[in-house]
Amino acid sequence: MNSRNPSATRRSPRLRAAMLAGSCIALLGATSALAQDAQEESQEGNAEIVVTAQKRAQNAQDVPIAITALGGDDLASAGVSDTEDLKAAVPSLNVTTAVGGFGLPRIRGIGATGQGPGIENPVAIYVDGVYYGAAFGVLQSLFDVDQVAVLKGPQGTLFGRNATGGLIQIATQDPKFEWGGKAQFGYGNYETLNGAFFVTGGLSSNIAISVSGQYEKREEGFAKNLFTGNDVGQGDGWSGRAKLLWEPGATTRVVLSGDFNGRDAAEPAFRQFSRNALGVMLAGSERDIVADVDPLLRARQWGTSLTITQDLGSAELKSITAYRRSTLRTLFDPDGTTQPRIRVDNNNYDTQFTQEINLVSQGDGALKWVIGAFYMDNDAGQDPGRTTGLFTFGNNGYSDDIYSVRVKSISGFAELTYALGDATNVIAGIRYTSDDRSFESYQVDFNGNTNTTTRSATITGQKTFGNTSWRLSVDHRFSPQLLAYASYNRGFRGGTYNPRGSLTSILQPETVDAFEVGFKSDLADRTLRLNVAAYYYDQDAVQVQQVIAGRNNVYNANGAEIYGVDADITWQPTRNVRIFGGVGYTHAQYKDFPQAVISYPYPLATGFVIPTGQTCLGTNGNPFTQLGGNCLLIGDRSGAELQNTPKLTLSLGGNVDIPTGIGTFSVAGNYYYNDGFVGSPDGRVRQPSYNLVDASLTWKPNDGSIYVRVWGKNLTDDFYRTQLSATNAGDNGTAGNPRTYGATFGFEF
Repeated sequence: MNSRNPSATRRSPRLRAAMLAGSCIALLGATSALAQDAQEESQEGNAEIVVTAQKRAQNAQDVPIAITALGGDDLASAGVSDTEDLKAAVPSLNVTTAVGGFGLPRIRGIGATGQGPGIENPVAIYVDGVYYGAAFGVLQSLFDVDQVAVLKGPQGTLFGRNATGGLIQIATQDPKFEWGGKAQFGYGNYETLNGAFFVTGGLSSNIAISVSGQYEKREEGFAKNLFTGNDVGQGDGWSGRAKLLWEPGATTRVVLSGDFNGRDAAEPAFRQFSRNALGVMLAGSERDIVADVDPLLRARQWGTSLTITQDLGSAELKSITAYRRSTLRTLFDPDGTTQPRIRVDNNNYDTQFTQEINLVSQGDGALKWVIGAFYMDNDAGQDPGRTTGLFTFGNNGYSDDIYSVRVKSISGFAELTYALGDATNVIAGIRYTSDDRSFESYQVDFNGNTNTTTRSATITGQKTFGNTSWRLSVDHRFSPQLLAYASYNRGFRGGTYNPRGSLTSILQPETVDAFEVGFKSDLADRTLRLNVAAYYYDQDAVQVQQVIAGRNNVYNANGAEIYGVDADITWQPTRNVRIFGGVGYTHAQYKDFPQAVISYPYPLATGFVIPTGQTCLGTNGNPFTQLGGNCLLIGDRSGAELQNTPKLTLSLGGNVDIPTGIGTFSVAGNYYYNDGFVGSPDGRVRQPSYNLVDASLTWKPNDGSIYVRVWGKNLTDDFYRTQLSATNAGDNGTAGNPRTYGATFGFEF
């Protein structure tokens, strides 16, 4: 039990909010002084960034939301090639992975450790306005992307669904009527080949098309399975997208889009970094694994959408209809031994239909409004989740968990913005969401010793989760260079089921009350852009993951308290020099967590006492004879740190263009610092701080039609883990990528 002062705890929210507000006021003063002292010569300065964070096209500097927006050039300069890389360029964002194919983004401490079919991430992902509910659809390539905008904090009104932490908006390149495109080919270490292309053009005066695709093959793995001698971490990945744009009239725009992606890889490469179940510390490098079977990942995803935009004069009507289908198979050995003790072969699927309709006012009047509705029908599950090994009929049989979790969700929302004069806006929004959840679950066991198959009774359940979320905000523009705002938002993450054969738990809904103050500034003749936000969150429930005997279990903690500050900065002193970066500080802890799973490494210390009525979860036999792994017990971890949430993140990057007689040389680089984070609910297993350095040098001839780039990522070869946990089999994790480098040839036409 943690010793805490109750009265201090009650006072802390007000005290901390006051301290955060004071920090913002101090920073406002500092930046105003900086603007007055700046003596830069006049030049173009930072370009305007247009986002749709409020369902309408706006300058990001006019939107009272903390936003980090990155265009295609920004992504290239920061070395960001997929959504997992975004953490290196977005303050207060951390992206970890689970079981290889699940992406787990977390913004300002709000995110998911629990994953699996039917469990949606509280950081929502939207691609071209389409919501991606499946956690294994989060990991997206960004080659054909026009912009990525990360909205921080609950977006409970306009986006609503599971955006309690924020959301990542990805806008891919639309078709153009003028023919053109780009392509690139590259080669890197670990025998990595890749290629990508984008082509667009007009088929007629009102129809245009675009097609893009990419492929990567890494022949050599980042590590080896020391038992089989085979590489792990190698694989193939591919994706494609096609869009058809039809403009039947001056006021109508129709976009039909289809996409697919897939990946085959020897992942997840779990590595035990404590004594395994046999009491052995593994040999080899920190990346090598020891497993009686090589890991296997097979991911497939495809989808289609139809977006219709109609200009009605006083308003714009938009309809987005989408269907997505995803499958993910992961086969792995979680016990860290060469014995076939436990093998897990999960076959996940996710099918989703969504329909959204928005009506957005147009014009320059004092009152602006957005109204809309959203519907989703999602069916996700495992068919099957299979466990084999010595603990399953002596490695002569299998145990299958077969289940589906379905949700039919409907919501309606409205948001009003009213201008009080020329400088002040008041925003009020509300959304009601109703999730009708149902599930079906059963277990099939085959005992090869007796050649018998048994099937459990089918368990079903149904529950409706309803919630009202809202947004209240006020912003004031003190000058053309300075906007300040304050907001109160409530975010809602729907409840769900976590079925496992005959064992099923209900995961309660999560709500987050978020208070934020911040400012956005363009200083020194618009050459310096500094945006700062401070926040305080009160979260009433947290979904927490724990792996027991190779099976993923998810349960609720009773809330969390989170507060912090983050800032983005961009400085462009000349047309050819651009510096950008950000910093984020986050304090995040569980408020009340009496049912936490706590891990105690084997062998248990002399005199260790197991609480009355408990046994070590997932352990076979006498726990006092176990030589390795962990004894998992239920205990109180109130006040412990939230998982996967570094206290401090820092990024600093930039690019310099050097014109010469033979063309332009562009030097780009990015530095990322992560203060480290805990990986287990009890806080015992921790990822230490780490640093990532990426850089590239690009040459473009004066005609600009081709380019040659040499690049490197994680140049210091810093070791870190993208996922780590404490299970009954031991402490394990998967490593981030080592140093990679290569060359790319590309051209535009």
